Amino acid sequence: MADKRGRGAEQGKAGPKTPAGKPSEATSIFGLPLGGLVLGSAGAGAKGKKSGASGPRARLVVVGVGLTDGERSVETLSLLTKAGVDLDGWQRERFLKKRGEVFSLLGREGPVWVLAPVARPNGGHHGLLELSPYTLLRDLAGAVAGPALENAVSELSVSFLRASDDEILGTLVGLELGFYRFRTLRPGIVAGQARPSLVLDGASMPQLAAAQHLASATNLARHLVNLPPADLDPARYAAAAKDLFAGSTTMTVEIWDPKRVEKEGMGLLHGVGKGAAEGPRLVHMRYRPKGKTRSKQPLAFVGKGITFDTGGLDIKDAGSMRLMKKDMGGSASVLGLAYWAEQSELDVDCDFYLALAENAVDRHAFHPGDILRARNGQTVEIDNTDAEGRLVLADAFDVAISQKGKDAPAVLFDLATLTGAMRVGLGTRLAGMFATDDKLADALLRAGQLRGDPMWRMPLWTDYAVGLKSVVADVANSGPGRFGGAITAALFLARFVGQVPWVHIDMYGWAEGPGIGGLGEPGGNGQCVQALARFLETYKDG
Repeated sequence: MADKRGRGAEQGKAGPKTPAGKPSEATSIFGLPLGGLVLGSAGAGAKGKKSGASGPRARLVVVGVGLTDGERSVETLSLLTKAGVDLDGWQRERFLKKRGEVFSLLGREGPVWVLAPVARPNGGHHGLLELSPYTLLRDLAGAVAGPALENAVSELSVSFLRASDDEILGTLVGLELGFYRFRTLRPGIVAGQARPSLVLDGASMPQLAAAQHLASATNLARHLVNLPPADLDPARYAAAAKDLFAGSTTMTVEIWDPKRVEKEGMGLLHGVGKGAAEGPRLVHMRYRPKGKTRSKQPLAFVGKGITFDTGGLDIKDAGSMRLMKKDMGGSASVLGLAYWAEQSELDVDCDFYLALAENAVDRHAFHPGDILRARNGQTVEIDNTDAEGRLVLADAFDVAISQKGKDAPAVLFDLATLTGAMRVGLGTRLAGMFATDDKLADALLRAGQLRGDPMWRMPLWTDYAVGLKSVVADVANSGPGRFGGAITAALFLARFVGQVPWVHIDMYGWAEGPGIGGLGEPGGNGQCVQALARFLETYKDG
């Protein structure tokens, strides 16, 4: 939870809403410090804090993508000379002659890194898989963060050489993502590593704030996924979301406990979660920016929050169950996005929903062959208890689209670690996206490309809906075969969205090994937070 551990006082009826105040002031959540990059005393021309470490001072030079090799070499060496960085002759010669993107040099006071990304061919696909300047710098800067930690660098001076706003943002986000280490935040595992403070030359305070908000939101999603499942049951998760926004004027949080879930007729969410020690929760976070003339309806985001998935009575084998703490990755990204929106003072009304449950094996667990009634009245025959994510989403959808008047959503989005079939088709880093609106789909694809958080559009081909037929209910929750499983899951969800334009994102939410973009260790990757933040930044402009 934010600033403390424990369950919180949300039992009983709908949980209390956060009081009015300023933007949320939580400083940590489940041991993760919030707030992001720390400035040194000269950072961005403002007063700041030193890290307190006594290690070497390092320098990072970030070169804009548009510079030629000759411009890069001459201007970088000139910048280093003016900054008082003394390089041996052989290092200068090596830098002038060698081509590449990352240069590791050694100054008198400590390491010197030069990042000089090169634009790469897009390989077609209308440029939607091209690495943007933001992505190139984010990934290179993230790779530098690890050595900075390992060398106990106390202060990192960052200079930008003809870098664009997006390149500056990508660099700062990459550093913050790269500094995150889950193992150092867990008591009793390993002593925490001191992070270097930053001194920025060429970046403004608004640029730093934007990077802090985006990187902290992404790390928040990563951290929630990384937590052991015993630490993040539905009750603790819901209470932490409420605490995260305590004191905010723009975000109110309401929690429906198991009794309220059942009273609301959410037979699918209740059915999935009733076998666990902590029953299901629905969390509704309502974001309404102050001083805005409301000309558009809000956007609704729903996250699948299965805090652990055994598969239920259709139990998974040990290998398949091993990483099922990540089955709440969609909800983690929704919560991270909500945090970004509130901290960034986004000028778009949004509603964020977390559908939380643990799919446990117990005498109260739902069975194959059960018939559950959804909140919208449809009956669902349970073909497989391991197809539970679509069930909790379906009931949360109905809550979202049932909002009335000025709170009725203009668009419904959902994020879910839903199907293995999508991973077979697109792998672990590319999210699958289904959409009922072409303009929305195109905007999301472009936002994902610009922020190095890619997704790919998949077909809502209704011919496959025949696999969901039931002779005893309106629909079955899964079909008889494995082929097209991501599409049939999306078609099941489509039955619960009404007439609202809808986007469904089937994501993985996990990095299998030390990866790129600042993912320095295996674990949660905060998938889709950066893409959706970019989409929301441009949404108000159409």
